[in-house]
Amino acid sequence: MTTSRAASETSGGSAGSPRAEPVPHSERVTVNLTGKAVQALQRLQEQTGYNKTDCINRALIIAGEIEGMSREPGAFYWRETPDSDLMLVRFV
Repeated sequence: MTTSRAASETSGGSAGSPRAEPVPHSERVTVNLTGKAVQALQRLQEQTGYNKTDCINRALIIAGEIEGMSREPGAFYWRETPDSDLMLVRFV
């Protein structure tokens, strides 16, 4: 989100829309991961070269974006290879 967009969202926006909350600078949290999540985090670190904090931060941001897209009218599609067919993705 750009600064100008964030500023415009907090200064009024359209009638009836909720005001955007200010973004906190940072917050320290303790998270208990399941075994499956630990494995996913390790794989993500190996694939990206990022540390645990960066992997978790990126995953949360991406999860939020996907959740937002899945709630909007429309659909979310994935293609495994450039030549493969599009697949409808549903998050439950």
